[in-house]
Amino acid sequence: MMRVSTSQFYQFSSNNMSRLQADVTKQTEYLSTGKQVLTAKDAPVGNLSLLGFKEELMSIERFNANITQAESRNNRQEVALSNAQDILLQVKDIVIQANNGSYSEEEFTSLSQQLKSSLDQLMDVGNTKSESGEYIFAGYQSEQRPFSIAPDNSVSYGGDNGQSELQIAQNIFVPINLAGDEVFMLADNVVGDFMSTYTDNLTIPADDIDPDEPDIYVERAVIVDRETYNGAGMTPGFTFDFTDANGDGVVEATVTDATATVLYGPLDYTAGQTIAFNGVEVNIDGNPLPGDQFTINEQDKVSIFDTVKDAIDWVDAAGTNLSDPKQHQVDYNHIITQLDEAFSHITNKRAEVGTTLKTIDTQRNIALDTEVLVNSSRGKIEDLDFAEAISLFEQQKLSLQAAQQTFSQVQGLSLFNFI
Repeated sequence: MMRVSTSQFYQFSSNNMSRLQADVTKQTEYLSTGKQVLTAKDAPVGNLSLLGFKEELMSIERFNANITQAESRNNRQEVALSNAQDILLQVKDIVIQANNGSYSEEEFTSLSQQLKSSLDQLMDVGNTKSESGEYIFAGYQSEQRPFSIAPDNSVSYGGDNGQSELQIAQNIFVPINLAGDEVFMLADNVVGDFMSTYTDNLTIPADDIDPDEPDIYVERAVIVDRETYNGAGMTPGFTFDFTDANGDGVVEATVTDATATVLYGPLDYTAGQTIAFNGVEVNIDGNPLPGDQFTINEQDKVSIFDTVKDAIDWVDAAGTNLSDPKQHQVDYNHIITQLDEAFSHITNKRAEVGTTLKTIDTQRNIALDTEVLVNSSRGKIEDLDFAEAISLFEQQKLSLQAAQQTFSQVQGLSLFNFI
């Protein structure tokens, strides 16, 4: 028979109740948090998976914040570009309306003021700010106002060509801005690689039933062979002269560079033929007459602001007594086609933004699906089965109460109780 001393009894009972109390307390923590894994020892193997799941969820949260910001910036760009399209359509309508010889000087002045208002509106679009006050079309110089206008209505760009990106997934980055020079300053030249300046386009044949109909218009001027062009040693710009040196009614074409070096001709010219020299091809619309002359200078990109400025200048000129109505009509044709190109250019940039927004939307849906999947996997390891936990809690509580009651009864026993 083993004897149990009073001190041993007290020690055993104390340890047992402490253990049972700790079990109850721990189970209370599980119930209060709704988790069955609170420390690594609760699930040594599963805890590693939990750490991976929690890290992935934190990563999704960070990417979702970037998705929200990227969407906001691109939505603002999309709205701005849509407004730019509306403005360009408005400008084109005004120019077409102004191509009316019966208008009074006051009416032309009114149309010119409308165009100037449109230019100001386009400037405001170019200087659009983000929700945080940054200029969205300034490249990396987002704190600096990108576009400024001079008294002659010419517009300059003060930003750069930087494009910022945000990471919205592990390997996916999306742009949050388009550089202003790319959007507004670099529309394609409808003529090609050169801009035309008409020195003399006034000659009117005796049988010309419409003296306001232009004789010639450079329809296309492109560099088809850059290597030949660069290696020819020419000095731009290139002047085209049309003459009838023999007086036989046959028009001859001659092309010289800025140093008066002859590059082409003089050769007989037939309306519609291509004039080609040193990697350059030029097509002329109309029938050049002796004395007609124009110059082309290399310029493959055109500022949309400059196109609107040209429209203003054209309308201002229309309100005066034109000394060169034929050239005025040539300029009209060029402005209209260049406005169409400007509209197409903005449309393409808007499409780029739309593609980015589509990528953002797709990635948001992927992130939501992934978040649900990860939370489900995490929950299988970490989340508590409340029915089972409550049942265990009641068992542990009863065990503790029984131990406490037993200790209370036994520790009160004494031989004196039986004397």
